[in-house]
Amino acid sequence: MPRFARLFDSAEDIVEAFREALKLRDADGALRLWLDEDSITCVLPDGQRLIGHEQLRQAFLQLLEEQPVLVDAIETSSHASMAVSIFDVTEALRFGGDRVEADLYVHTTYVLMQNHEGWRLAHIHCSPANAVQVAAVAAAPGQALH
Repeated sequence: MPRFARLFDSAEDIVEAFREALKLRDADGALRLWLDEDSITCVLPDGQRLIGHEQLRQAFLQLLEEQPVLVDAIETSSHASMAVSIFDVTEALRFGGDRVEADLYVHTTYVLMQNHEGWRLAHIHCSPANAVQVAAVAAAPGQALH
């Protein structure tokens, strides 16, 4: 898979670029933000586990086929070491640009690694959250979610 030479200054830039790609319905742009490794994984809110670039590509294409996905962070905590950064985020997802209310609330963990390409996604894990959980997370910031 060809890579484009764009280095991100911080892990936060990658997470924001991923959200922007979903908003713009850019499946290829979202995929370019991942490590160039066969071991990359993504667990969707329904529990489905995607492994590797091809499964991720198919899922992004299907997800973004008819509408953008807008992701709003409600609460974020992060942990970092030399070349690994982890973000635990409670997010509100809206499917379609005209949506005002969230269609789905999720707890998401983003795991990013830094290599010669800069920061890249290695793993995303999403699990569903309900309004009560979202209110609890917003009231108690700094809690690890996964």
